[in-house]
Amino acid sequence: MKRAPDRARGRAAAGLLAVIVAALAAGCVRTAAVHYYTLGGPPAPVARPSGATPARYTIRVAPASLPESLDRPEMVLRVSTTEVAIDDDHRWAEPLGGGIARAVARGLARELPDADVALGPAGEAPGAPDVEVTLDVQGLDARVGWGVALDVLWAARVTDGGALRSGRARASAPAARAGGHDALVAACSEALAAVSRQIAGGLRGAVAARGAQRERR
Repeated sequence: MKRAPDRARGRAAAGLLAVIVAALAAGCVRTAAVHYYTLGGPPAPVARPSGATPARYTIRVAPASLPESLDRPEMVLRVSTTEVAIDDDHRWAEPLGGGIARAVARGLARELPDADVALGPAGEAPGAPDVEVTLDVQGLDARVGWGVALDVLWAARVTDGGALRSGRARASAPAARAGGHDALVAACSEALAAVSRQIAGGLRGAVAARGAQRERR
């Protein structure tokens, strides 16, 4: 007759032991560290090298507009033609639209040595630049171990009643299979450098004419 209480106490003890073991196991599980990334190097202002020839014209690059699915701090990774994954553990250290604009501005500064390139919102303002560049990202497909494919619509308006140039820049860059997210971000920076070269090619005629006009004043 005493076996039933003994069994009940045994089950209670086993249950308590299971709770203790689960609590200890939970305490041993570490939360995954979140990693933060920037495009094209640290987020420093675009600047002309000291001792460089004075700029003949100025360019301002506005933060890029993005599809809603990409406009977030977490990396968005392509899984298939119809599926993407939100990577909570790997994030951008600054708004992605601003990071893309910064990378393109640096690329334009390299490709157009006569230009003084800066970042800022589009629109007329005191001290307006000679050329305003806007970027509209149509697609940014990124896969770890595969690489990046980038599609950007760009427009460049020569201020003070000047012409409007526009175009579409597409670029892709591979990422090393074993490189993880670091290699993927490097591939994204490489693709943005290629986009910058395409934009610079479309700008050269307009900015050269603007620089010559400015020097005649």
